[in-house]
Amino acid sequence: MKAFLENLTALFLALAFGAAVFGTLARLVGARRTWPFFVLAFLLLLLALLSRVE
Repeated sequence: MKAFLENLTALFLALAFGAAVFGTLARLVGARRTWPFFVLAFLLLLLALLSRVE
């Protein structure tokens, strides 16, 4: 559990990157509403920054 909490910021950053990539790929395929993926990526990035990225 300690290792999980120590790497929580890395998890948030990886999830944010994945959401941004998934939103971009969905837009390229032709999906019309991809803004929720980018909002999710932004929120996860904020969580990572607020949890002290070093």
